[in-house]
Amino acid sequence: MLEDKKKLADSNAFITQRKNRRMMDSFEKSKNRLFFLALITGIIIVTAIYFSLDISRIYSVSVINNHYLDKSEILSLSGIGKDDRYLLTLSSTVENRIKGNPFIKDCKVRHLDGNVIQIAVEEKKVIGYYNTTDGGYYILDDDSRVLMDSDNIHIISSVPCITGFTEEDITLMIKNLVNCDYSIINEISEIHNYPDLKYQNVELIMRDGNYIFTSMYGLDILNHYFDIESSYLSSEESCYYFEDISGNAYTSACPWNVPPEEETPADETATDTAADTTA
Repeated sequence: MLEDKKKLADSNAFITQRKNRRMMDSFEKSKNRLFFLALITGIIIVTAIYFSLDISRIYSVSVINNHYLDKSEILSLSGIGKDDRYLLTLSSTVENRIKGNPFIKDCKVRHLDGNVIQIAVEEKKVIGYYNTTDGGYYILDDDSRVLMDSDNIHIISSVPCITGFTEEDITLMIKNLVNCDYSIINEISEIHNYPDLKYQNVELIMRDGNYIFTSMYGLDILNHYFDIESSYLSSEESCYYFEDISGNAYTSACPWNVPPEEETPADETATDTAADTTA
């Protein structure tokens, strides 16, 4: 009988111990759950307070490396507003928006200290433009064409007008002008085909009034234009000539100032003889 009572007491103690352990475990779980909820609630409150303050807003947006598109145009492409939050502005989203423009080759967006967003763009180089019955088109360095419109018409003042060339000529021209600096291309007003000259049939009219004659393969000499101009004085009667093989540059009489070659006596005799034979 005593043994049965002892076993019953031990069993009750074990059950009580298990209940107490379960209660402790439940309490610990509840405590952890409450702590986690409190932490999440605190984060939400702090975040809400932060984003309600001006310190969460973008302080300024910096645009660098742009040549053709104005800062205002790139900001418009980015979709960034004055009230946007610094931490909520995703770089990848802004980059994809800007790269949708046909003049943009690449774009990198960085978050800088002081709530500053930096947009670094790499533009395609605009070689020039030409006009058709359908309108004007810009020629880009990847041989693509972009129709002129009210949004990009201002670029026309920074690139030359190209006339008189075939599509094959233009493709070759791009290959030889693509390495020219932006400042050089900006210095060219017009590029014409000049068939009167056999080997230097590309005529370039510079914005400073100078004329240059070269071949398609001599266009890369333009990178030295400012040095050449300061070394060789020109006048209204003289033009610059670039030789593609030697890489030399010199000044000489412009093609329209060169008098036509006079007939030699032998030519005159041949003409007279032909006339006599006909008679």
